[in-house]
Amino acid sequence: MRILYVVHEFFPRYFGGTERYVLNLAHQMQQMGHHPEVLTYALDEPDEALTETIGGLPARRYVHEGVPVVALRHREAPLDLDLRIADQRIVEAVDSLLAGGPCDLVHIAHPMRLGACHEAVRRRGVPLVLTLTDFWLPCPRGRFQKLDLSPCGSAERGDKCVRECRFEPSVTNRYDQARELFEAADAVIAPSDFLIDVFRRQGWQRAIARINHGVDNSLVPVEASPTRGTGRIRFGYTGVVTPFKGVDLLIRTFMAVDAPHLVLAIYGNILWEDAFRRDLDHWFACDPRIKLMNRYEHEELPEVMAGIDVLVVPSTTLDSYGLVVAESLAFGVPVIASDMVGAAHELVRDGENGFIYPAGEPDRLRGLIERIAREPEIVARLRAGIAPPPRLEEEAFQVELVYRGVAGRR
Repeated sequence: MRILYVVHEFFPRYFGGTERYVLNLAHQMQQMGHHPEVLTYALDEPDEALTETIGGLPARRYVHEGVPVVALRHREAPLDLDLRIADQRIVEAVDSLLAGGPCDLVHIAHPMRLGACHEAVRRRGVPLVLTLTDFWLPCPRGRFQKLDLSPCGSAERGDKCVRECRFEPSVTNRYDQARELFEAADAVIAPSDFLIDVFRRQGWQRAIARINHGVDNSLVPVEASPTRGTGRIRFGYTGVVTPFKGVDLLIRTFMAVDAPHLVLAIYGNILWEDAFRRDLDHWFACDPRIKLMNRYEHEELPEVMAGIDVLVVPSTTLDSYGLVVAESLAFGVPVIASDMVGAAHELVRDGENGFIYPAGEPDRLRGLIERIAREPEIVARLRAGIAPPPRLEEEAFQVELVYRGVAGRR
């Protein structure tokens, strides 16, 4: 089966959870005898790198870790590039791409910038699968959060986006287009019941297959790591370092805990916010227990996890899954997660292999950190309660069943 994965950005320039999801699936599909290719948006590519033209748009082809990739972009990027769905130039470019070679199935992993491709896919009669990797379709901000990062209960078909988030009135048309894309897919996949429930509460009702994200067990040691000592306790955070992930809340909470034997290691890349970076520099200077470890490569995950006793996932806005939760548990590291994290509801059993606390109650997070500081033996007990999370192979097998189902119906 020839499979075209569509994602808003991709390796090597971008390396978040959605990009990892696509790369993992593509590798697994190759091992299962399929032929995957990735279509992405060439957001930051230099003009001279785009040596090809596809449907009138500049593009380039390359290979990343054995996976063929096509990256294209507008000649002049629209001002609403990260919001729009309807886009005739993207439709024509994808139609031209599909006309250039056989394609048995298209799988949209994230529709930002390339969501209009569904019209070309429908035009060509190719089966379409959609994965809901976040909440970008009903919410143009992607996480049902307002400008002040407070939770938003509903987009109100785009009216609330105009009223409270200052979007242009045309965002109401975008809402209808997003709903059309959602309905156009032959099958929809989501990684957590938590995410599915959010969509259903918004009135987006249709069959959605829940398939948990899998973990690359090739990086996990075959032999269980020995139980760590009860001296210094190392808390850790992995992922994008940004306020909407709750990193600022985690740091301030940690600083309020008077326990010199605790360490907090922050692993990840800092996004955009200059003011936030200045805050980080101030906090690191004030509390030497907090360490900024910067970005790590996927292959370095065993080393990262070996330096963490308890992972904290403190998201303050909706987090559709949180692959870091599954990765942490695979390495035998207990997790403290807010109830905004989808994977927490799927994989964390409160008090058995980690803890879940209400995102709106940071004092509860502080209480958990203080409790572990007083009773470090809790870490070993939580480690003993960890069961292996789903493997990549399990995820790929379930996704392939979806592919065969939609291809069979067509």
